[in-house]
Amino acid sequence: MLLRAAGLPFRLIKSTALGTAYLRLAGLAKRRMKTARQLVHPQTTLTWKISVDSIVETGLPSSGQYGVDSLLVRALTRPDDDSPKVTMLNALTALHMAADDPRVTHLDVRVVPAAGTRNRPVSLGLGFAQAQELREAVQTFNLKKAEQYESGNWGSSFTIDSFDDQLTYYFASAFNKIVVQPTGQLPLTGISWTLPYYKKLLDKVGIEVQTGSRMEYNSASAPFTESDIPDKHKDNGMSILYSLNDIFLRTIAHSRASSIAALRTETADKNKDPYRFAQECVHTAMTQHGPYIDAQMAKRIGLITDVGGTFFDDEGYKVGKCTGIGAYVKARRQEIERESHGTPVLNAILDRLTQLVRGQAAANMAKLLRVYRSQDRVTVGVVYLHGSIERGGEKGANLVCKSIIAAAKDPEVLSIVIRVDSAGGDFVASSAIASAVLMAQTKYGKPVIASYGNTATSGAYLATAYCGGIFANSSTLTGGIGVSSTRPVVTKRFTDLFELGIRQFNLTGPSTNWFELEGEKLEAFKSFVDNTYGWFIADVARGRQMSQEEVESVAQGQVFTGLQARGNKVVDKLGVFADALETAAQSGYENRANSLHYMTGHYLQSAIASTKTEYAAETDPILKDGKYRVPSEVDPRVGTKVRAVFTDELTQAIFDRSYLDMLDDPTYKYKADITKNIRIKEFSTPATSTSGFLSLIAKLVGGDLVREAVASALRQERDSLASTLSAVEQPRAEADIMNIK
Repeated sequence: MLLRAAGLPFRLIKSTALGTAYLRLAGLAKRRMKTARQLVHPQTTLTWKISVDSIVETGLPSSGQYGVDSLLVRALTRPDDDSPKVTMLNALTALHMAADDPRVTHLDVRVVPAAGTRNRPVSLGLGFAQAQELREAVQTFNLKKAEQYESGNWGSSFTIDSFDDQLTYYFASAFNKIVVQPTGQLPLTGISWTLPYYKKLLDKVGIEVQTGSRMEYNSASAPFTESDIPDKHKDNGMSILYSLNDIFLRTIAHSRASSIAALRTETADKNKDPYRFAQECVHTAMTQHGPYIDAQMAKRIGLITDVGGTFFDDEGYKVGKCTGIGAYVKARRQEIERESHGTPVLNAILDRLTQLVRGQAAANMAKLLRVYRSQDRVTVGVVYLHGSIERGGEKGANLVCKSIIAAAKDPEVLSIVIRVDSAGGDFVASSAIASAVLMAQTKYGKPVIASYGNTATSGAYLATAYCGGIFANSSTLTGGIGVSSTRPVVTKRFTDLFELGIRQFNLTGPSTNWFELEGEKLEAFKSFVDNTYGWFIADVARGRQMSQEEVESVAQGQVFTGLQARGNKVVDKLGVFADALETAAQSGYENRANSLHYMTGHYLQSAIASTKTEYAAETDPILKDGKYRVPSEVDPRVGTKVRAVFTDELTQAIFDRSYLDMLDDPTYKYKADITKNIRIKEFSTPATSTSGFLSLIAKLVGGDLVREAVASALRQERDSLASTLSAVEQPRAEADIMNIK
């Protein structure tokens, strides 16, 4: 009876939805821990099943996904398909880790239909720049495996039933082996745009559009005010298309050159350069056969390697133990965590300084240096700027700004990366984000780097103009430094057509869309647009450290590919997400080292001064121009006198050259590597949250209470450190915005 009574609460919990959610999450956590503990075995095949929308930029929930009901639904439902979502960052990291890992010999990727999608196209669902990032990671995998193994002992394969879009093939073209179902096709046509113009339609129904566009290349309002494309817009659009198609053609030809060259039959073709011949073949396929290239023809041309495999066929490159991409990246990170022992240089210096400085100065320095003690990895905060930029909403500028400042205030985070995929939006919202970026660098001293995905134009470019460095893919669309304001006006033709009678009562004159602006109101409208454009130019000039004339030459609404933008200083470097993260980590580490340098000199000087010897006054030059200097460098006599006070070997070593030599020793240098020594911390501020008892239960299930307790302790420690820092009589100069040239 007692045993049955004791089991009653458990059965009660188990019978409720909440209990079911708890058990489900507990089991999920156990499985994840088991997966993380698994080692990566020799001859491992890295497998990855992809479906539409299974690759996402961020795994963070939006504000509407924080409610208890949403938490329970996600906890109780299991995906019907076997292609779970993976973030771009995790996918790229896994591919780079696998490339360096000699135990991984093969990469097997399969594109499968997602559950419940019916006849929805089977594709990656990614943009050009995202597909380019992934294919470059696959190419890196191929190159490193070719160095590690002999031919035939490694490989990468891509399997699909049929290509429904050419960007999926663009990604697949980087693989050694491409398998398509016999009835599949390859719709290869090249990059193109279709632009509708609505002016004649609007004229028919009596809608007139008043616009203020600055400047001549700004095409945002042209579809409503023009019947055909203006010459300037056409020139800019064709320039972009030529650049994108050149990238598209060259990269496919480069990847498929060996398979295409192997099929050459004519003697004249055999004498051609393989890469040049591949370009000609791909161009011919696009212009003469696309989009109706069936699998058999694609194989004859060399665009694919095999016909016959399907997404449910388990053959292919699967050799030895198969590990999914998600499980692999978790297991590999666990291994790296166990293998790493911290960055030696700062730890060694801190150990010496702790023994060097004595008394109250030692206690104060110990508290301060706790923040700067090197961890196994440098933490980089990541903030996402996606979609249309608006002032409010689930992804509004207010939340983006809060995320940036939260990352800047976080004592663990040494630098910030803003990942952008946006065509712009509200000017005020974009300007607010730009101010938050500037504040993170000047007030909190955190380097901020921007990583552009598919698009970063207009307001999105303004929002990141103050970043210390901007990375873009060659196929990224960026620029668009211009302003456009559109005001539709309902004319008499519209009211007559629909038999409407309109009367407006306003003491200051017509101001609604039922009346056209005239006179002073029209001039005020134009002046507002001009002023906004001037602010845009000025902000970009300050942020990019260019003259307004230089900005004007690349502004006027012009849009560029990343390749073009690199040549005119619109972006700093061509690089992928991982490159931006590594640059940010390196900058953050060096920023921390510089701060340590300053504090070392200050407290060393304080310690020597506390000895109350006749030599103390002669040690003032130790801290000069904010940099620590060895006393013997300033005055050899000072070094000799200091050694008379501090006689231990550590002190003598530091006062000699060994301290500075350690900073210059390549053995101790930190070199950022996304696969080894960078910790990513994503920031997202929810607009709404749960409350009350259900909120407490939801947090308990998710384990958030533990994280909140840790965060609270860190905040208390940060406040304590801030009060200690205020005792240092050395004002902190505004951090210079790092420029990557």
